[in-house]
Amino acid sequence: MILHAAALIATGTAGYLLGGVAGAAAGVGVWALVLIAWWPRGARKALAVPRPVEPRRVSAQEIADAIDRLEGIARQRNWDIEKRFEMARKACEYPAMTIEELERRYDEEAKGKA
Repeated sequence: MILHAAALIATGTAGYLLGGVAGAAAGVGVWALVLIAWWPRGARKALAVPRPVEPRRVSAQEIADAIDRLEGIARQRNWDIEKRFEMARKACEYPAMTIEELERRYDEEAKGKA
């Protein structure tokens, strides 16, 4: 956005120096046409908003395995037993999320309940 504004100022100034007010108007108009022409191309390159992650169904065995894998982290971060089980469940439901993100979500939910 700042680059667009700088280019607009530069084309307006160059136009003014070359042709006065009419030149400035022409320079600004040309830059506006360039932006309009490139707009659809930039819209295709825009990052899409990520879809919410849907939880998947998990079995009790998967949760037990996750508890075993998370044991070291749980001891290090001093999680209580309730948080250990909930974090293991969340780790199974949302396998693409990091432990830090899952813990942040857990803490937000815990604050909402309190």
